[in-house]
Amino acid sequence: MNMKECVLTFLLCCLTLQIVYLLPTFETNKFQDHQVNADPILIEVSWITHDYDLYTIPTLQVVTNPLLARQFSPIYKQIFASLKELNAEYTRYATWFPYPKLAVAELDPPSGLYQCGNVCENFSINLSCEQNGGVISKVDFASYGTSSGACGQMKQGTCHAANSSEIVQRVCIGQKTCNVPATNNLFGDPCKDKMKRLLIQIQCDPPQNNTYYNFTYLDTMLQDFLDATDGHSRIIL
Repeated sequence: MNMKECVLTFLLCCLTLQIVYLLPTFETNKFQDHQVNADPILIEVSWITHDYDLYTIPTLQVVTNPLLARQFSPIYKQIFASLKELNAEYTRYATWFPYPKLAVAELDPPSGLYQCGNVCENFSINLSCEQNGGVISKVDFASYGTSSGACGQMKQGTCHAANSSEIVQRVCIGQKTCNVPATNNLFGDPCKDKMKRLLIQIQCDPPQNNTYYNFTYLDTMLQDFLDATDGHSRIIL
């Protein structure tokens, strides 16, 4: 074998090795490129069962930002003051319910034979047995602290002013109406540095059937919104 044949053979061997090395790499790159540029994966979901049903009452939710709530935000006044300065029109929608009166969720729902109040610290509960000329005859529940629960289901929390029931009875029993402020000045402070609430449940004599929505208490956040947008907001019924 002469020199030219040796060189040619060597070059052919190198070329063969190069092809053998590059072919798998090319196939791999081709596969990866196909994956990158392929159509996105389509996932089909078939709802044939469900775990639970969620039941809610109709609601007119004005806002959900805690910075707008009086009881949580130290800057709510500045926020609503800024809102008042905006030259904009606002529209809210309320729903007509099959009750004797128009109602939205910010207003107290029907409570049957009970009269209840639930407010946060530094606000007041207004109770009345004026319907049918009645008076407040019994205090079923009263707690200033961290109590919770709907009317007829109120429960005392871990923080509770022991004098709550005594004070409410003294203010309300025998009265047609009574106003009870939820303040430390009246009940003392049962738990320092905690936001407290006042919950009261009373009965009337004669019994007062509250099968309507109570319009005497308006959610403070909705009230602040309406005040800030006075003349620039409307409720669609």
